[in-house]
Amino acid sequence: MRTPWPRILILWLVGILAAAQLAKISAIAPILREGFHLSLPQIALLISLLEVGGGLFGFVAGLGLARFGMRAFLLAGGATLAAASLVEAIAPGPALLFAARAVEGVGYLLMVIVCPTAIAAIATDESRGRALALWSTFVPVGLALGSAVTASLVTLAGPRGVMLAWAVALAGITVLLTRFPLPGASGRRITLPAPAAWVSTFAFGLYTLFVCALLMLLPSFLVERSGAPIEQVGLVTALASLAALPGSAAAMWLMRGGQLGRRRMMLVSTLALLATLPLVFWLYQAGGASLTTSAILAIAATLVSGLVPPLMFARLPAQSGATTPDDPRIAAANGLITQFGAGGALLGPPLAGMVVAVWGWPALGIAMIGLVLAMLACLLLAESL
Repeated sequence: MRTPWPRILILWLVGILAAAQLAKISAIAPILREGFHLSLPQIALLISLLEVGGGLFGFVAGLGLARFGMRAFLLAGGATLAAASLVEAIAPGPALLFAARAVEGVGYLLMVIVCPTAIAAIATDESRGRALALWSTFVPVGLALGSAVTASLVTLAGPRGVMLAWAVALAGITVLLTRFPLPGASGRRITLPAPAAWVSTFAFGLYTLFVCALLMLLPSFLVERSGAPIEQVGLVTALASLAALPGSAAAMWLMRGGQLGRRRMMLVSTLALLATLPLVFWLYQAGGASLTTSAILAIAATLVSGLVPPLMFARLPAQSGATTPDDPRIAAANGLITQFGAGGALLGPPLAGMVVAVWGWPALGIAMIGLVLAMLACLLLAESL
């Protein structure tokens, strides 16, 4: 049996398009702050509200997907994202803008639950780890796409025109997906994943808290620190997001012979996360640093830490206790990783914004170090269970 890589790539691209909606707000955050008179914590909350659906209902959605199937989830998710982006384009005030962003989070949840579960089901045993490692890059690649497209279009169409363009693109993709082949519902009873999956997915939540706090506040940080224009800041954010891709490539290379072993997972994760610590410290401690220096540190931090999530996604089916590719524990584990990941993304930007508002940017670097160390402890615990 050959791995259907074209179908896997399409599912990966769908996830990228969904994740781009996270960055479309952050890329124009300074403009929205001025236009809607929002504080830094408020704009950070608006950015992260895309994750509210996953943060509240991720695990439940994973259980429901195992029972009812994928197509309805995928199409409903795309339609919801398109409709919410349309409302954001015409919102006259912050109340409707925030409400539309929260609804948008439900559509995002539905799409990112379906894709990795479908990938795990259609990949072969030999290629499943590599396919899931590729899937793990959908957030950083989506952030890069959202940042680059939004920042480049905003000068031509304005923030409302950008939102409308995203609505049209999402509606078109949703129509195309109506004929995309997906596995059917398993019809099996709901089964909870093994304890190792709970601990590992919580560690992923800590990672998303870390990376979203870093990337989503990066435009505001660079504008305040260096006075750089929006176009340059958007490009730096896109490059920092894309810096996670080499980590995925390295993870796929590590799994070229099949599934990833426990010892190799522990060794690589430990080295990568420890190397991340000084980078985030220097990023926020370097007072008066140039745009170039700050960009290099942000890109390096994302590059090094980005080696770990692909390994986590690759290990998740085994950690869930699944015995077959369509085992409902895989869907439930994907619900868990979405729940914790969304929770981290939802809390990361506003918590980071509050830290900066009270103690300044250097304190955020100290908080980042604590998050990385906690993530490492959870990963090691999951592999010992």
